[in-house]
Amino acid sequence: MKVLVVGNIFKDVYLNIDNRTENFEIDEDGVKWLDIGFNTSEHRFFSRNSSFGGSVISLEILGNMKQNVSYHRDDVSFGEDGIEYSTDLLADLYRYILISDEQVAYFAPSFEKETVFEAPNEPVDCVFIDRSANLEDSRAILKYLDAYPRTKLVVHLKKMPASDALLELARRADLVFVEDRALDFNHQNIVYLGENKIKYQGITESFATPRANLMTHLSIYSILAATILGGLLLEYPVEKCLKFAKTNVENSSLDACLSLDRLEELSA
Repeated sequence: MKVLVVGNIFKDVYLNIDNRTENFEIDEDGVKWLDIGFNTSEHRFFSRNSSFGGSVISLEILGNMKQNVSYHRDDVSFGEDGIEYSTDLLADLYRYILISDEQVAYFAPSFEKETVFEAPNEPVDCVFIDRSANLEDSRAILKYLDAYPRTKLVVHLKKMPASDALLELARRADLVFVEDRALDFNHQNIVYLGENKIKYQGITESFATPRANLMTHLSIYSILAATILGGLLLEYPVEKCLKFAKTNVENSSLDACLSLDRLEELSA
């Protein structure tokens, strides 16, 4: 299957704050607090990690699941050895994550870059608008779908509010992933993604994310959606697709998600 992923590329930077030098306070709920004065004081971290997120996760997982996957921008491609980036690739959005033991604080931009759809040169079997997309205009995608009516549309909606463009596309979609049950449009094919449960076609799969490795925390929903989509495109039963998603979330790391062979092995 030819799958076109539409969204934004994130760059996540993780800083492990040094507990030995920083003066943390713990409140009655067990939450750590760090008082940082903007007075040129120096603060220390003992490790730094970074990774690409957003659409890169969808590209990786769908590629791992034997799909002929492409991106809607020409500075990212998928070759025999995995995702390939052009040398001048810049992320659409940067997020900074401060970590102390297993507690985190996120710094995210106030405004997200708009996703601009670029139609592929050849028809694809499926257009996947993933969780990272920030679409403000649906006309280019709808025009493409009108030109290729056999192309399937899959849309991943984050919690409300969603843009009018994304909601319009979701109503048109063949499959919709949602994280908010308050979405009030009528659709027959909805996959509900929760903090610890997936629900689809009357089947529920629970998963756990006790993260000594907190690196995938921001990407849980993206991993779930892309894995389920990959399984459905391979025509696995729904129950197996949800099991794959559970397995991938519970075993992925900062560096990689699981291959199809590994998913089948761990989900057996």
